Amino acid sequence: MKQEHKDYLEEHIANWHTVENGYVRNLDIQLLNMYEHIYRQYLDPQFVLTKWCSSCVMDMVYRLYKYYFSLPQEEVQTLTHSVTIKKRGRPKK
Repeated sequence: MKQEHKDYLEEHIANWHTVENGYVRNLDIQLLNMYEHIYRQYLDPQFVLTKWCSSCVMDMVYRLYKYYFSLPQEEVQTLTHSVTIKKRGRPKK
């Protein structure tokens, strides 16, 4: 996998985390186009994404990141749980 595609997947890892939780948020058309391009290049050259179908987008993101994580460990950057979660609410007294 090209480094620019790895970097792109790393940059947008939050979309993978939302898919893991069972939903997908509204994604920009440029983001979907790049996901589709990467998917076609590495998984299925005949793939056509229905961009308005949220389950289609969710399946594509799921399969793309599963492929990315199945690459040899030296190719995958350390990213899986690098997202920090902020607590909400009032601070404790």
